[in-house]
Amino acid sequence: MSLFRKSKKAGNNRQDELAGRMAKAIICQQTRIAAYLNHRTRNWSVKTSLYLLLVFCVVFVAINTYLIIHSI
Repeated sequence: MSLFRKSKKAGNNRQDELAGRMAKAIICQQTRIAAYLNHRTRNWSVKTSLYLLLVFCVVFVAINTYLIIHSI
């Protein structure tokens, strides 16, 4: 019974190749950004990193709370 089975489609090689190149470019860009950020933060202490993470979280909680309250 083929009521719920997916039909098998022949893959488009050109689309697959393009998707592969796009994925490779995205991964390459992410790797470059990660290396840059690691270079910038390599001398930070654990205490500094945790403090900045806390500040980041508090700021975004405040912004989201403001948006939720004012959307009602």
